[in-house]
Amino acid sequence: MRIILILIVAAWGIIALLTFATTSSKSLDAKLTAAYLLAWPVIAIALFLNEPVPLWLAVPTLFGFLPWFLAGPHLYAIVRDPSRSRPDEIIGIPRAYWKWGGIGSILLGLAFDGFV
Repeated sequence: MRIILILIVAAWGIIALLTFATTSSKSLDAKLTAAYLLAWPVIAIALFLNEPVPLWLAVPTLFGFLPWFLAGPHLYAIVRDPSRSRPDEIIGIPRAYWKWGGIGSILLGLAFDGFV
């Protein structure tokens, strides 16, 4: 089982690095999306390997899975048709959602940290 997990992570890493390398001549949105596809799992694994992690940091990282999950289809769409990229969005999600979602997840983590 350990070998299977290592192979899955290695395949993901290779594909993410190749995706990041192929977006070097693309738009900023494509670069940010590829960087998020590469960086979020690395940050999540680094945080969760360094237990205990304060919940104000763990909850936003956990919620970061949702945009990461949607980043692949978004990257595919903007690479095929660059006009689908909008300036007020990051990884296909409006900046206001990032701002308020980030603030809300940090506050939720602080609340969980206070109650646990």
